[in-house]
Amino acid sequence: MTNANNNFHSSCFCPLRIRIYLVSSGSIALPDYWTQLAVVLTATALGILYWGFKPQIDRLFKEKGKFQKAKSETAPLRKEETQEASLLPENVQITKLSIDDSLLDEIYEQARRKAIDIYHDAQLSFFAIQVYPFTGPSVNIYLDFYSKWADKKCTLRARSDASWHVEHSPPDKHPKYDSGRQVFTTLPWKESPQWMEFLNRAYAKIGPFAPAIGTSYHLFAYPTQNKHWSLGFSDGFSGKEYSFEWDGKGLDENSIKQLS
Repeated sequence: MTNANNNFHSSCFCPLRIRIYLVSSGSIALPDYWTQLAVVLTATALGILYWGFKPQIDRLFKEKGKFQKAKSETAPLRKEETQEASLLPENVQITKLSIDDSLLDEIYEQARRKAIDIYHDAQLSFFAIQVYPFTGPSVNIYLDFYSKWADKKCTLRARSDASWHVEHSPPDKHPKYDSGRQVFTTLPWKESPQWMEFLNRAYAKIGPFAPAIGTSYHLFAYPTQNKHWSLGFSDGFSGKEYSFEWDGKGLDENSIKQLS
């Protein structure tokens, strides 16, 4: 230990002796010498301090790095990154739509105003929800309005980007059958408030589906006496398709029928 200290002091003071000799011989100017000497001594002192406190300094920077990493991992997602997820909270529950009566009422009013601008006597004649749960997810709501005056149906589609908005989807067409000329006397989600439970129970009979791009389901409501609601599932992974009918009233086996 003594030899190491002696070597250290020798290494530090050897350059100092050389500089004193150069100053005394006039090889370097005295002010320059003191400036350079101060720089050398300062650098030496900082080096000694660093090596003396190196464990504490390393620990400080390590803890700061952990804090920054934890902060970035717990930062909330931006609104545009979570907006679509709110429509389908979990992939394993693809029928758990965040759609309630108030939203449907709002969409209906927007669609009805647009339909009346096209046909003054337009009335709701068809309602559907189309969902692609593993693509986006993508959720569309369709409302058809029939005009007796023009004998045509116009389709309004509601879809969600930053917010729900309704757009006209031409071309308008003449109904092929008389059933297409019937209109709702009561809004279907008001007449059958258990429609979401019907959707969940039907899926429970056949699901869950493995994630696949082609997977989709379509829920329809008609203003007919013998057929109120229809539901079709398409499993994009297995290629199978399933169909259900519902009378819009009960939730038992007699009310919910799976078609072969």
